[in-house]
Amino acid sequence: MEELDKIYDEIKDNIATPKAWLILTEALKKAGKPERVIMACKKVLEVFPDDMNIRRLLAETYFEQGYVDLAEVELEKLSSKINKLSSIYKLQAELFRKNNRIEDAIQSLQQYLAHNSSDQDAVELLAELSTPPQEEPSALPTPTLAELYYKQGELEEAIKIYEQVVSTSPDDESARIRLNELKEIKETQERRKKQEDIIKERKLKLIGILERWLAAIKQRKVESLSPQM
Repeated sequence: MEELDKIYDEIKDNIATPKAWLILTEALKKAGKPERVIMACKKVLEVFPDDMNIRRLLAETYFEQGYVDLAEVELEKLSSKINKLSSIYKLQAELFRKNNRIEDAIQSLQQYLAHNSSDQDAVELLAELSTPPQEEPSALPTPTLAELYYKQGELEEAIKIYEQVVSTSPDDESARIRLNELKEIKETQERRKKQEDIIKERKLKLIGILERWLAAIKQRKVESLSPQM
């Protein structure tokens, strides 16, 4: 039995998270241990039947080993789960639209329609959001022009136009108030982006810790098997 097999046998009953299992099973797959991968994936799915990463790995391994029928069963389960979850893209599109993030809303709708092409409301909304903004008859900076850009998701451009309006008409209090509102929206979006980046970085650190943990176990095992002087 090779070293990776021994490590697997030693820690398999002590792994509590799907992410740790995924790291281990992917290591077994790279090491050319397909039967071990299949056994491990099936074991994990008994406890975490909704884990799509593990089920995907199982389907891939089945297919690569020629178990086409078994791979098809797992892929059908994944496809069904993805279709059920695809409604989140429509909700996400509505959220982006409400926050005037038009490009993001369009992308979310396209992903939703890839799974729900018969949803006519979503088709019409996508067509509406994809329509280019109408040209403003006047080239002069006006609140109307600024709001047109804002509704099309061009927040930066809307702020620039309002700044020009306030500069040329310092007594226009409504334009000044609206300018401050748009600046606050921009700051909120930037804070949200920073929070998302922090969460992503934490996830990457967690994966790194798990990988180092597995490497440390392997190293201790190797050291314990080395001849004692």
